[in-house]
Amino acid sequence: MAVFAPKIAALLALVIGVMSILAGRFVMRGWQPGWKVLAWLPVYNFGAGFLSLLPACLLWFNHPLGLISAWAVFGLHALVLALLLTVFRVQAAWQSLGAMTSRVAVWAVILALLNFL
Repeated sequence: MAVFAPKIAALLALVIGVMSILAGRFVMRGWQPGWKVLAWLPVYNFGAGFLSLLPACLLWFNHPLGLISAWAVFGLHALVLALLLTVFRVQAAWQSLGAMTSRVAVWAVILALLNFL
């Protein structure tokens, strides 16, 4: 399993990155999800989705910077989740909180694969 852990982590990073790109793109192009959306959050999702492709590629090729970049993306998502739970608590829809919590959880799984297997 340890041999495949970086590949599995890379695929998870790719999937969560592409999902973020698509979600951000749809909202930025005018799609209304049915709840109040913070104006900056789709832009963040779109950009962070592209940023997630970097660790996905690095992890796939077992590059030494793969782990560092995975920690950076995890930290960025955790920071945004903390902002949504504190500064933007009243404005953030529960769907946005759930999506960001999911991203943090997926990146935690990626880090667990890389650090413990």
